[in-house]
Amino acid sequence: MNHQETRNVLIDKIIKTYELNAKDIADVVELYYDAQELRIKHANRERAEGPGELVSWIAYWLELGEKVVTSKLKNWIESTQSPAEAKWAYDQIGIGPIIAAGLSAHIDVAKADSISAVWKFAGQAPGFDRRTKSIKLPYNARLKVLCWKMGESFVKVSGKEDATYGQLYSQFKTEEIRRNEAGLYALAAANELTSKKFKAEDSITKKRLLAGMLSDAHLHARAKRRVCKIFLAHFWTIGRQARGLTIREPYAIAILGHDGKIQATVCEKNQNKGASQIDRETQNG
Repeated sequence: MNHQETRNVLIDKIIKTYELNAKDIADVVELYYDAQELRIKHANRERAEGPGELVSWIAYWLELGEKVVTSKLKNWIESTQSPAEAKWAYDQIGIGPIIAAGLSAHIDVAKADSISAVWKFAGQAPGFDRRTKSIKLPYNARLKVLCWKMGESFVKVSGKEDATYGQLYSQFKTEEIRRNEAGLYALAAANELTSKKFKAEDSITKKRLLAGMLSDAHLHARAKRRVCKIFLAHFWTIGRQARGLTIREPYAIAILGHDGKIQATVCEKNQNKGASQIDRETQNG
């Protein structure tokens, strides 16, 4: 038996020694990202300073741990324990078992009686997305980070025609650029100028704001947030429908009458996700 075969047998044995419960999911997802962050940090250090036997040994076990956690979460999602919204999320291109399980662990669709409540809890609603000194966070910090990772994942798959949310990101980014160039974000640009201090290396951003336009980074973040909010709305809707619970439209649609509602689609399991999707999350989070 060669090294790779030995490793695969070891992973298989570890995976089968513990059965995940729903109460474990949030902590396991956090453990995955902690291990990933530590591995990447030491890998960067090793590249800069040269190979070291101890660092390589630790990196090996951290990577092994990530793969075990990923496999355990995948098994949980595909089991009868996981809710409909977790299974639906995992079916979407760009979403692997880590993010799908993490969303399920943090979002209680039965408790949240509106999608607006989910947006606030996830730090995606205006006025509920920033830290204020000496005041309790108005959002779940773990969930907000997970949404950021989810948005980045949608960016990575935006070139795939069958990636629904990746395509939405591309569409929204194009719209954001058009609005910005039309001067529709002049007030937002002015607010950025008055609320932030700029370093010398931020001169390009400052010049752009002075011209009444947001920076490319701002537009990227806005497009990501828009697609994440839609995904969360669909996640919540799927979960509520599966439980036979009532569904309320977001305030902007139900009360203000704004259009732009995008329906969630229930798709068959993408047969091409498999290992490639797991590997992508293992490498990129």
